[in-house]
Amino acid sequence: MKDKSLTRLELEMMQILWKIEKGFLNEVIENIPEPRPAYTTVSSMMRILVEKGFASYKAYGKSFRYYPIVSREEYANFFLKGAKTSFFDGSAMSLLSFFVKKEKLSDKEREELISIINEK
Repeated sequence: MKDKSLTRLELEMMQILWKIEKGFLNEVIENIPEPRPAYTTVSSMMRILVEKGFASYKAYGKSFRYYPIVSREEYANFFLKGAKTSFFDGSAMSLLSFFVKKEKLSDKEREELISIINEK
């Protein structure tokens, strides 16, 4: 993956690809909530995702079956590293404490988080 961010619409298309794993343009469009963008818009977005190195395709005549080549986890890691640098001065502690303070964690979730921290 190149160090490139996704726009909101590109991320929406990637979310669909991660969900369906592979699909023709019509299958991607079917998974977009209403109101759906035009066929040509989705086609352009898929082409951009291929150009950016996030997706690829296999040609079947004039049809293309798209699939992600960057996993959700890879992109989340890239995205969170950028957020950590941009908003939290590169501090993982500041990032984590921000989310812990903003989220209403259950007792079980807090215990799991503590367990994960203790394991590392």
